[in-house]
Amino acid sequence: MAETAFGAVITFLEKLGFFDVILPFLLVFTIVFGILEKTRVFGVEKIGDKEYPRKSINSMVAFSIAFFTVAAKQVVTSLQVSLPNVALILIIVVCFLMLAGSFMGDKPFSLEGRKYWVGFLTVVMFLAVVFIFLNSFGWLDPIVDFFARNLNTALMPIIFLVVIVGAIAFVVGGGKKEKKEEK
Repeated sequence: MAETAFGAVITFLEKLGFFDVILPFLLVFTIVFGILEKTRVFGVEKIGDKEYPRKSINSMVAFSIAFFTVAAKQVVTSLQVSLPNVALILIIVVCFLMLAGSFMGDKPFSLEGRKYWVGFLTVVMFLAVVFIFLNSFGWLDPIVDFFARNLNTALMPIIFLVVIVGAIAFVVGGGKKEKKEEK
C-alpha cells in the first residue's frame, strides 16, 4: 500500500515523540493552567485597580505537573487510549442531539427546562468517561469479571438495597422541595 504525504507526516511526528511527549505535555499544561487561573488558588496580584491571577506561579505549577505527567508513561498511554474514545462519545452525543433536534420543528433545540434529561445525560456521560479511563488502565476487565462471578451471591442484595435507598431518598427529597415551593 502506498503511503500518502499526510501519512508520512504522521509517521514522522510519531517517531519524533510528538504524540508521546509534546501533545500530552501541552494538554496537561493547558488544562492545569486554565484551572489555576480560574480558581486563583495561589492568590492574585493587584495592578492598578484590578486584581489578576498570579500567572508566573500558575504557569510554573502547570509546567511542573505537565512534566511529571509526561514522565509517567502509564498516564500518557492512558491519555492516548482514552481521549479518542471520549471524542467518540462526544460525537455520539452531538448526533443524538441532532436527531432529537430534528423533532423540534422550527424551534431551536435546547435541554433547558428538562432537568431530568440533563441529569440523566450527565450521569451517562460521566459513567462512560469513567469506564473509558478504567479500560485504558486495564482495570475494567477485572471489575466486570468480579461482577459477573458474584452477581448472584452477595452482590445482588447490595445492589437491591442501594436501589431501594436511592428511591426512598429521591421520593422523600422530592416531596420536601415541592412543599417548600408551595409555601
